[in-house]
Amino acid sequence: MPSYTYELPEQGRLLSLIRENLNKVGGEWKEIADLMLEGHVEYKPLRTNPMRSGSQFVYQRAKVNLTIYFPENIFEHLLNWLDSEKLELFKAIVQSSLPERSGYDIHAFKILGIIDDAH
Repeated sequence: MPSYTYELPEQGRLLSLIRENLNKVGGEWKEIADLMLEGHVEYKPLRTNPMRSGSQFVYQRAKVNLTIYFPENIFEHLLNWLDSEKLELFKAIVQSSLPERSGYDIHAFKILGIIDDAH
């Protein structure tokens, strides 16, 4: 039987999960939920120290830096809408959207804009 530890969801799947979870929060988050599928996720897992001989193994959840990129117009909208409180809630929603069995906790979380080359 395969082990599912340390597997991150495919990016489209993660954005769908984030969207579902934002819709559960409801209210003003519904508008933001609809923008999620426009995003692009980048995972950068942090390397953990390999076991040194003689050291005791301690199971740890791995850390991942997670960046969600949005088209510039959506990014600007999010920038204006997200205050520090909403950003913390958003990060918590993104973390809760990562399956528990992936074994990852978000270390650094960023939202960035992609400038459209056509302009």
